[in-house]
Amino acid sequence: MTNDSVPNGSGRCFYTVSEVCKMLQVERKTVYRLIDRGLLKTSKAIRHKRISARSWDEFINTSGNGGAQ
Repeated sequence: MTNDSVPNGSGRCFYTVSEVCKMLQVERKTVYRLIDRGLLKTSKAIRHKRISARSWDEFINTSGNGGAQ
């Protein structure tokens, strides 16, 4: 079974930029803009950017309802 998106609650701690691109159906530069704006937080522990599952959940929960908190 092929899955192009990573399901919420999959038990993962981090997602790659490419995975987030697929889940949002946007280009890489859009994900990097979200990171630069602070809407997605990345790990600082490794060289490659990884978006934390917690940051992903917060982004989806706030952007899914028009940004209302």
